[in-house]
Amino acid sequence: MTFEEAKKYVVYSTIAGSKAYNLDLPTSDTDIRGIYLLPNEYLLGKGYKDQVSDRTNDTVYYDLNRFVSLLEKNNPNIIENLFTDKSKILTYNDIIDPLYLNRHKFLTKQIRFTFGGYAISQIKKARGLNKKIVNPVPKTKKTPLDFCYIFDTVGYMMKARQWLRKNEIKQECIGLSEMPNGVQLYKVFYDWNGRFRGITSRGSDEVRHSEIPKGWNPEAFLFYNKDGYSSYCKDYKEYWEWVNKRNPVRYQDNVSHNQGYDGKNMMHCLRMLDMAIEIAETGNVTLIRPNRDWLLSVRRGAVSYDEIMGLIEEKREKMDSAFDKSDLPDKVEEGLAHDILIEIRSYSSGDLTSNFN
Repeated sequence: MTFEEAKKYVVYSTIAGSKAYNLDLPTSDTDIRGIYLLPNEYLLGKGYKDQVSDRTNDTVYYDLNRFVSLLEKNNPNIIENLFTDKSKILTYNDIIDPLYLNRHKFLTKQIRFTFGGYAISQIKKARGLNKKIVNPVPKTKKTPLDFCYIFDTVGYMMKARQWLRKNEIKQECIGLSEMPNGVQLYKVFYDWNGRFRGITSRGSDEVRHSEIPKGWNPEAFLFYNKDGYSSYCKDYKEYWEWVNKRNPVRYQDNVSHNQGYDGKNMMHCLRMLDMAIEIAETGNVTLIRPNRDWLLSVRRGAVSYDEIMGLIEEKREKMDSAFDKSDLPDKVEEGLAHDILIEIRSYSSGDLTSNFN
């Protein structure tokens, strides 16, 4: 089942993402989400897929069963898809009536956790960008030698590179031997004749051991902060993967407003919390946001980081209170999803393509 094959069986599709919320910019992509209804030959044979997308992932379609399964779990993207404003609906086949006309029955108090959880994930993403903007990682990667510290017999410690420069010693002339019962602790020897292996070697995250002649006394002692180096390597990898994959226009927007956060992530966090409160209070989902201008000001960085975090905390408390008082059910009615699936598939049995426009 390819994306192009699945398109033939699409029964419902809508504009999604920023354009569905009326929060799009001239540079925004057009996202599309929808449902396809496969004939039995696909369901029972090989090649079945419960989700397909185009090359850019801007358009995503879900098999009916998967869509309903996610809906039962109050997945935010799926709920939004069913409640998209009618002006944003691209495809609607009457086959889907049993699901679409009963969409309100799938709204439950679980939305407190699904919408709220998604909102919190946006905070984490925004904070992650804050960390990356404020603490960029230099392109030149450090080596284990940068995490080695040498101390003399009286306990005075300095970085290994500093100690080597002070004593005019090349690291290749150093020999290390592990100290008994020491964790990443080594005795330091050096020899001008080059009989030792040095402290580190290219491409290794370990320090090197050398064979030390009997009777030699150590010149100093070395501690290798291996955990620190491992943590640095993880941060280095994450940072430069992010640099290579980031949207350059969006990144420059975030840097230029100098607030130290990802404006788009923060905007969607606030939007999600507002929507969760509305669902709890009204039992309905409204995607087109009435406070478009203010939300876009958050995206532009016109609101300070501290002010946004204060608003988020207020909205979280309001959301919890709204769901405590809400008349929404705790979970989806038993058998509702099953009955809807049976009704739709029974109606579409036979030559499925004859039901399509």
